[in-house]
Amino acid sequence: MPDNNIRTILLLTLFLLCIKCINTWSYNPLCLVTECCNNDYIIDDVNSLRSTLRSRVFGQHLVETAVHAIWSHLHYHSQKPLTLSFHGWAGGGKNYVATFIAESLYKKGLQSKYVHNFIGRIHFPEVAHSRQYRENLYLWLKGNLTECPRQLFIFDEVHLMPQTVLNALKPLIDYRAMVDKVPYTEAIFIFLSNTGATVINERYHELWSAGKQREEMKLSDFESLISRGAFNEKGGFQFSDAIKANLIDHYIPFLPMQENHIIQCIKDQFTQRGVPSPKQEHIKEVLEFVEWGPDDIKLYSKTGCKRISSKVAVIVAKHYPMRQKREL
Repeated sequence: MPDNNIRTILLLTLFLLCIKCINTWSYNPLCLVTECCNNDYIIDDVNSLRSTLRSRVFGQHLVETAVHAIWSHLHYHSQKPLTLSFHGWAGGGKNYVATFIAESLYKKGLQSKYVHNFIGRIHFPEVAHSRQYRENLYLWLKGNLTECPRQLFIFDEVHLMPQTVLNALKPLIDYRAMVDKVPYTEAIFIFLSNTGATVINERYHELWSAGKQREEMKLSDFESLISRGAFNEKGGFQFSDAIKANLIDHYIPFLPMQENHIIQCIKDQFTQRGVPSPKQEHIKEVLEFVEWGPDDIKLYSKTGCKRISSKVAVIVAKHYPMRQKREL
């Protein structure tokens, strides 16, 4: 009897492994216990993304371009991977938006094995090793996309990467159905960078001074400036093959944030900590830490919403301790 049980278990195990080998991307019983490359785990909830961006991201109406681009990429046969490049000062919401995209497209969000986050100063720290980084990156991407073509790759701190590393991506994000028999067209690549931030702010100031309302500003007011800035400024996109070949689909500017947007950030952080209606004096207390520019007119925050979270956390602990305790 024990031998029969062992034989049954072995046959069942072999059967499950065969199913996985025969068709990696379709349903198989192993997907009940582990993440698989199917619609149960890759949920592609663009409506949720749109709703989250509208309620949690402030002053960045041009980010709606990313939503439209992702929807189109998911619903129509794409000739290449989707490539989005987010540009602007730190604190404008680039990482925030990238996180929301991951959480809307994948059931496990950033914890999904199909979502990958590269950070410039951590993963590509040495200029002298650029060639090795390129070779390793190409082989690593090829291996992952062989397993599942529906993956998200986020490259953060592109401005801190060695100049030629991202050239490894050029053959992968080009207009090809396959490279080395590996499909790449379903993948999404997002690049986050501070390059172009100065020209974005200058252009914003110029348009604002000319009487143009923020919501009237268009992607076309910024995109060519960002492309030239990214190509010429020091960083991962400097003299990039991807920019030369026009393979970045959308350059999305994160505009400098004015006082009303910073106040929205502050209120959102209070709400996240169980204080949906903070006192006005406590909002003003957070605002005292914000540095404004340009120096002559104090139009926008020089650091966006960066550091707002830590300042609100201290005030909640100080003035609303019972709220914070309940949240914990």
